[in-house]
Amino acid sequence: MNKHDYIIRLETKNDYRETENLAREAFWNLSVPGCNEHYFIHVMRSHEAFLPELGYVLESDGKIIGSIMYTKAKLADEKGNEKQILSMGPLCIHPDYQRKGYGKALLEHTFEKA
Repeated sequence: MNKHDYIIRLETKNDYRETENLAREAFWNLSVPGCNEHYFIHVMRSHEAFLPELGYVLESDGKIIGSIMYTKAKLADEKGNEKQILSMGPLCIHPDYQRKGYGKALLEHTFEKA
């Protein structure tokens, strides 16, 4: 893998179905039978905490092979003090492309944006 093999760009509404299918492929039977990540992504996009400006896809040969999303979240300590944070996930890479550095490329790209 090198930077000329792929592009990273913002996800568009036209990508939604493809990225949900990607999530199903990436997580299917991974830790439990089946998966729910594709449905989680579908629901997450309409939640007020979703940050579409941090939703990115990674394309190789014109096909989406990776995606990453972020939401707003809070951390609260034992005294009730809250701190605003970002929550990352899911990070999805098509099984044929896993363990080749594409997930790392998405993380590094979005960390700069976040």
